[in-house]
Amino acid sequence: MPRIEQLPAVLDTAAARPLADMLRERLTESEPLLLDGAAVTQLGQACLQILLGAQQAAKAREIALSVRNPSEAMIAMATLAGCADLVAEAEG
Repeated sequence: MPRIEQLPAVLDTAAARPLADMLRERLTESEPLLLDGAAVTQLGQACLQILLGAQQAAKAREIALSVRNPSEAMIAMATLAGCADLVAEAEG
């Protein structure tokens, strides 16, 4: 069963370092990771890049990483940035 991490409401520049640290730590555990995006009200470019990087790192290590319950803010930002596939698995 994947580990579930609740993403914070605000994923702005100030949240980038804690997000990166959390994802790095979880990915070293080599267990599936499920990020819950229901509470996200703001997703900035820095955190979006970190999420995309974590997704790529997980794929390279053959670790399942996905986003469930993406908020409208997450979907809108990912779509605007051209990376809607970050949240697509959760929607489908």
